Amino acid sequence: MKPTFFTTVAVAMLLPGPALAEPATRTITVDTPNYSGERVITRDRETGTYSRDTNITRKEDGAVATRHWESQRTDTGRTMSGSQTRFNGDTRTYEGERMRHGNHSRTHGTTTGPNGETLDYRAQSRWNGNGYDRRQRLRNEDGQVVAGRNTHVRERGNTQVRRVVSGNRNGARRVTTTRRTVNRRSRRGR
Repeated sequence: MKPTFFTTVAVAMLLPGPALAEPATRTITVDTPNYSGERVITRDRETGTYSRDTNITRKEDGAVATRHWESQRTDTGRTMSGSQTRFNGDTRTYEGERMRHGNHSRTHGTTTGPNGETLDYRAQSRWNGNGYDRRQRLRNEDGQVVAGRNTHVRERGNTQVRRVVSGNRNGARRVTTTRRTVNRRSRRGR
């Protein structure tokens, strides 16, 4: 008797799968004329955890910059936290949560700068069949918007058009539009 598709799947599910259950860690080494260091990325799909640790040393004076980021999957989305220390010793921290509902998500977080200033971060994203829209705002303790960005991405055929409008507290505004080809594998087969 030939094994059916369902029998094959059932046997595969019973076999031990350490590759799926174990966290995957990847290390990226940085070595340029001015900087050296490494980034360690760890992802555990089973528990929904992700972390990224970066340590970079500036060769001219030995100053060190670090960045730590971690996130944890939840029933409604994901929690995130991290910190960044620059070469001059300034440190910034972030804590937030992203909640997903169908084809859209909302993110709320707080970032604290080296001078103790706290900024409120809020973002909304919405996906549809051919792209997504994302709106991000950073507000100071008085509720004033100090930075913002709107991203609009659409795919038509094998072309993706990405338009980003960003601005800061000084009113400076920048608009960038990029086009790129997507689905390269399917194009090769034609």
